[in-house]
Parts: sequence; C-alpha cells; structure tokens
Amino acid sequence: MAILMNANMTMQAPSRLRQRWRAFRHPIDEEKLRVLRDRWNTLPPELQTNNQISGRHLTHCGFILGASYCSFHCTHCYLPKNANEVPIPSLADVKEQIDWNRHFQGPGGGLQITGGDVADAYWRSGRADELVEIVRYAYRKGVVPMLMTHGQTLIEHPEFLERLVVEGGLRQISVHVDITQAGRHGFPIGRIKSEADLHPVRQAFTDLAMRIREKTGCPLEYALSFTVTRRNIDDVPEVIRWYLADPQRSYIWRMLSFQPEADTGRTLFSQQPITPDDVWDKICEGVGLPLRRDVSFFGHPDCNSWASLLVARPSGKIFPLLPDEKKFDDLLGEVLAKIGGLSLVNDDAGTPAFRLAGVLFQHPLLAVKLLTRMVRYLSSRKAPPEILQSLLRGKVHTLGVGMHNFMDAKMVARAGEDPTIKARLDSCVFKGAVKRDGKWEAVPMCSMNQQTWSEVYESRLRDPELLKQPQVFAPAEQAPPVP
Repeated sequence: MAILMNANMTMQAPSRLRQRWRAFRHPIDEEKLRVLRDRWNTLPPELQTNNQISGRHLTHCGFILGASYCSFHCTHCYLPKNANEVPIPSLADVKEQIDWNRHFQGPGGGLQITGGDVADAYWRSGRADELVEIVRYAYRKGVVPMLMTHGQTLIEHPEFLERLVVEGGLRQISVHVDITQAGRHGFPIGRIKSEADLHPVRQAFTDLAMRIREKTGCPLEYALSFTVTRRNIDDVPEVIRWYLADPQRSYIWRMLSFQPEADTGRTLFSQQPITPDDVWDKICEGVGLPLRRDVSFFGHPDCNSWASLLVARPSGKIFPLLPDEKKFDDLLGEVLAKIGGLSLVNDDAGTPAFRLAGVLFQHPLLAVKLLTRMVRYLSSRKAPPEILQSLLRGKVHTLGVGMHNFMDAKMVARAGEDPTIKARLDSCVFKGAVKRDGKWEAVPMCSMNQQTWSEVYESRLRDPELLKQPQVFAPAEQAPPVP
C-alpha cells in the first residue's frame, strides 16, 4: 500500500502534462456526444428547454444494485423489510452491472455504489477486497464511482477508507447524516433533539477527509445526503449555515442534497408530510438568498431543484454561479447545445481546467460571449467583491445545494394512468442497470423503490451459489418509532 500511496502522491510531471494536453486537445468525447443526443431525443418535448441539463450535459446518474445489508435501522428507509436477509451479489454480477451502466451513460458518467450500505456489508462480511475491486473496476470502465454510505464503518475503520481511496481510486463519497438514523454509535436516535446535535458527526467526517487528503495526496470529496421530515425541516437552514460558516467544510462537502421524505419501502411516514416547496424555502433561508428553482432542469422539475454556489476562500462569501435571470436561459441553451458534453469532474491530473480551456478555444465566439456575460454578472453590485477577486486568484470553489424529490410507491404504481408521473419516470436522471428476462434496461430509482428491489432480492434469495461466499445477516428488526 505504501508504494501505491507514494505513486499517488508523486504523480510524474510528464504523465500529468500529457493528460492535460490530451484534455485540452480532445475536451469532449465523441461517444459521450452520441449518447447525449440519444438521451435528448427521448425526453418529452416540453422538457427540451434551454436550461435542461439532461441530454446536454449528462444522460443520467447510474447506480449498482449492490449489497443490501445495513447495520442501521432508520425511520426512513426505502428498501424492503427483508433487505438484511439478502446475500451479497457476486463480484461478476456487480461488474456486469457496471458494464451496462457504462453502456447506458457513455464515458465519464457518475455511478453510485449503493444498495443498503455497501461499505458496512463488505467490511462486516470480511470481503473488503471486493469493494476495493468494484471501485477500481468502475474507474477502469470509464465511469466515476461515488460510494453511498452512512459512514459509520469508515469512521471506525479509517484504514478501510484509505484502501478504497489509494487502491480503488475512490474520490467521491455521499454520507447520509440526519436525525432519522438509528444506529450511529454515540448518537442514539432517542437522544438526538435537533440536527445541531449531529454537527460533531459532520465535523468528524470533515476531519477524516482532511487526514486522508493530507496523507495520500488524493482529492477526496463528500456529498451530504439528508432526508427531510416534519421533525427536522426547521433544522435545514441551520445545517446549511453550519457548512457555509467554514469554507474548508464546503471545500470538502461539495454537494448538499436534501430529500423530502417519500412513502415507500419501510419508511415511517410523517402524519403531516412536508412538501418540496417547504424544503426549498428552508434551503433559501439557510443560504440567505432567494434562489431560483428553475435556473436549470435535471430531468423533470418536480424531481430535482438545484443551485450552484461560488464560495470564495478564505472569506467564505457566496454567490450563485448562474444568473437569476430568465434572459440568461438562451445563452445557457447555446452553451449546453455546443459544449454541454464537457465533463468537469475532478481527477488526480487536474485536467478539468484544461478541458474547459480546450472547448472554449474551439468555440471562440461563444467563449467571448459567455465570459463577457459572466464577468459582468460577477462584477455586478449584487456580488461580493471577494467573489471576483478570489476567482482571479483561483481561490474559489463551487457548492451544489438542492433537493431530490422521490415519489411515493403508490404514485409510481399509477404511472400508466398519470401522464405527469410517466413523464417524471421517462425523464429520470437517476437510473440503474437492471437485467430482466435476459435484457438489460435502465430503471429509475423510484421504480426500484416501488417494486424492483423486491424482485432483485427474491432472485438473490433463490441463488444457492451466493451463500457459498461469506455473508452478513441480521435478524429482521422493527424500526424504532418516530420520537
């Protein structure tokens, strides 16, 4: 491992320069452009707007149907009740899923390594090597893996995280932290009165990432996943303000995803459910700005609402990345149509800036128009002076803040008779490769939650070969009542 770490920390300069030069010369992959065109043509016409990201910048985010075990017993879990009784899929099965996710997405697509809590399952079953190989294989196939986890195993066994980062190449982790969770050591659900009580957990993950980055030289980043219920909705602004209070935190946690509760799986649904409008209002309150929900569309507007913020270092001043003006949509549409296939996912060679420079060099008139518009926007009276100053010094980063709104199981079941629900599923930007009757298809996560997880679990429970490998099982337990 030490040799691998040294290799990561001391990437040869000639190799880095070659990667950057190649990124400048060929900033957009031709295969990606083809896949994006195909995706655009399948979108409902009413969603083919100037500010539509799907089919222009991304096809969708993929996910694997990984190990279903999880040591937590949360009040809001979208998996079936028998998830902990289902064996871990074979490595060959997971690799085939990765292959088909890559096929549906093209190169550079995001791939969530998920199921139950896969870090939990592979560590507890003694199959840590397998998860390292899954992450490594995903990179080899040309997708960008993100590990989805509650993170307890990684906090308690940082050597496992280090292996995933150094040997597997993992650079992105989504950590779920909120008061719906039951099972986090030292933070029993019955004693957590507000989200502020969990700030020490969020800080512990921040410190862990900083140690890993310092030790390995690898740019490890987090996303926050957060379920919003009637109980914690008033705490959303406090959580956002906590991240914005220290730019070092938002430099590590690059995305804050707030997800209104959905009545699916084994969730204990609120008697007075919150709405997406409620959540967005709280997000704006936490940011301290009236963010526009439709500045960009990721699939269907009922499913996703996102805003990207510029964060200046070291002051921590923030400003929306995109202008909050309808007239900017035409320019955004032109940019997405011509250079939307550009990927700005970070890598160890630091190529994103060179890919951006390369694509702007290929479209000089568009580059001048875009840069002129953005300079005027960032130097406006509304923008803090530190934003433009930090941008010129290269001391600025982005933070994505937004909402992903899953559908209730009963809603998904009505897709055949409700055109809005059908449109949401057809335009979904969160789909995983599933094999049905010998044919692979990309299935929306809401459909997974409604029925497909149960179908997959039933198939695994009937496969005796899986039980020949080490497994982790736990007796079915009742989720605790909502305090």
